[in-house]
Amino acid sequence: MERSDKIRIGVYVCHCGGNISDVVNVKRVVDEVRNEKGVVVARDFMFMCSEAGQKLIEDDIRSGRVNAVVVASCSPRLHETTFRAAIARAGGNPYMYYHVDIREECSWVHENDKEEATNKAVRQVKAAIAYLRHAEPLNRIRVNCERSVLVIGGGIAGLRTTLDLAESGLTVYLVERAPFLGGNAAKIGNIKVFPYEKNSYRRSEGVNRET
Repeated sequence: MERSDKIRIGVYVCHCGGNISDVVNVKRVVDEVRNEKGVVVARDFMFMCSEAGQKLIEDDIRSGRVNAVVVASCSPRLHETTFRAAIARAGGNPYMYYHVDIREECSWVHENDKEEATNKAVRQVKAAIAYLRHAEPLNRIRVNCERSVLVIGGGIAGLRTTLDLAESGLTVYLVERAPFLGGNAAKIGNIKVFPYEKNSYRRSEGVNRET
């Protein structure tokens, strides 16, 4: 059996309450992709991100019809995690998923050319389908993390970073090429600085301040 036969893709196209469907012919997008290789379900819905829209996806996964998902909707910054969570709730692999932005990238930028907006949406959804046909399921893994940090430069920014990281519980190694810490602030003299009214320079015994 070819790998593309094992992948059962569900395509779900959102109207976004008119934000998409006022420009993109959503019904045509669905019709043009439903016969793509690997696609077993192709639907459109007014708000895919709603509970009812997510349930469409979940029901198709639970039934065993779908094991990979394409959602064509708004920006992934808004709802990619929403749909990944819906897939996971239904027992699917949340990484067998491709999010297509047809609102910002099609509807909004081609609002004066509905035909091109629709054609572009079709192309993008077909590309997502092709991606999933060749995708490998991913699984989360846990790896040991070295809880130490190297900070290069002992100026004001380096010192502040070092303090913040150390206070968060990390081991910090601070490297400075000069024989003193403080950077340029250590060179401007013994004055009080905002906002803490502390001295900007404290001469260390045995270390000469550069001028």
